[in-house]
Amino acid sequence: MVHQYIKERTKEFTKEEKEKRCKYLGKEVIDYGDPGLDSIPEFYGIANAIWRDWKEGEISTKTALGRLALLKLLTYKTKNKKIQDIPDEELEEVRKFIDYVIQVIKNESRRKGEPEEERKAEDSA
Repeated sequence: MVHQYIKERTKEFTKEEKEKRCKYLGKEVIDYGDPGLDSIPEFYGIANAIWRDWKEGEISTKTALGRLALLKLLTYKTKNKKIQDIPDEELEEVRKFIDYVIQVIKNESRRKGEPEEERKAEDSA
C-alpha cells in the first residue's frame, strides 16, 4: 500500500525537464505535512535521493557532497525554523545518517579513481 502511494506521488522527469527545473534531486520527494523541509521522512528521502542520483551518475561527487552538507545544515534548529518541534535526538539520528552517506560517497569516489584535485576540493569543503 505504501509503495503504491509513493508510486502514484512520484513523477518521472525527462532529461529536458530536469535541466529546466531546480537542480536539487533527480526525482521529487514526497512532501509530508506543511510545505518545505519540516519532517524527518523528508530528510531521509532527500538524502537517499541524492545518494541514488550520485550512484546513477546523474550528479558529480562534488555536487552530491555539497547538497548533503546543505541538507545537514538544515537539520539544525537555528538554520531551519520549521523543525522547532522535532526532538533533538531524532535530528541527531538524521545527522548521523547524512554523515554516513557522505562517508560512503567519499570512499566510493576514491575507489572509482576520481582525480586527486577533485578529492582535495571535496575534503576542504
